[in-house]
Amino acid sequence: MTTSMRFARKLKRMSVALGAVALASAIGPFAIPARAVEPAPTATPAQDPEAERDFVRARDWWRARIDAPYVRYGALVRYQHNGHIFDNWWDVYQRTADGALALTPLHDAEEENHRLRGVPFSIFGLKVFDTNRDAAPIRLDDPRIDVASSFGIVTRFGKTVVPRVASTPRSAAPYATPIPQPTDDLREIGRIESTTRAYDIRIAGTETIADAPALHLTLAPIRDPKLNRLRDLWLDPTTYRTVQSRVQGILQNKPYDGISWTVHYVVVEGRQYVQQVVADEPLQFGFDTTLPKFEFDFVDFHFPTDVPKFTFDRPF
Repeated sequence: MTTSMRFARKLKRMSVALGAVALASAIGPFAIPARAVEPAPTATPAQDPEAERDFVRARDWWRARIDAPYVRYGALVRYQHNGHIFDNWWDVYQRTADGALALTPLHDAEEENHRLRGVPFSIFGLKVFDTNRDAAPIRLDDPRIDVASSFGIVTRFGKTVVPRVASTPRSAAPYATPIPQPTDDLREIGRIESTTRAYDIRIAGTETIADAPALHLTLAPIRDPKLNRLRDLWLDPTTYRTVQSRVQGILQNKPYDGISWTVHYVVVEGRQYVQQVVADEPLQFGFDTTLPKFEFDFVDFHFPTDVPKFTFDRPF
């Protein structure tokens, strides 16, 4: 066999091998795949019947509460920046039937003049520094928080659940209480009503809150943690009234919805309202502003039987 013949046979064998590789590559995507191993389903935590009963009792307490038709109060947003405390006040009316709010900012001329001193220096819209160390570092939104909110234990102003409205004597209301309607005025988290199966609920023990014993429940969301935001509840062990809670995020916008908050309650004339909502960690506004302390305070509650006619008709 000549050298040329041997070379031809070798070339033929290489062509057949390369053709097989090409064929395998071509049909590879259509080959029958190996059987996929399905991930094991996440086990639902074993229930703690006593903890879940306590949560149901807390929910029943909220459902049984009766509100005044109107609430008027002072709202304070307080935060710290560069060692300076900034206080911002509003006069607020809230209508119980549908949660409508009317907020009027209150101005302190001396404080505002103090904040407006100096000159800010910016690059491409980003403030580098301000000659006034106490200049307001952020633009505040109105504090649109429902002061009667349970922060998710029960629904107040959802789209499918109509809140129960307390009946009032004819002498107390010169015109009919409006029929509750869904509203987008309150940008707070109580849009979904919690159920015991939304959380793994445990009893953490008894602690002292506001100089009184309180039953502490911990709540770990089983699903939808961005909707089911309750993390801790402190309950009066006798009545199961919520005396304090902790939630992961409030409102519906950044940075408020990204951190943990502690909610304190107060009883005024037999009615419970939010007294304070305190950030448990620093708030980050934009790229360059961090506020180490931030809180909402609600004070000086009054319960008018009537309000000016166009109080809730003003645009927000």
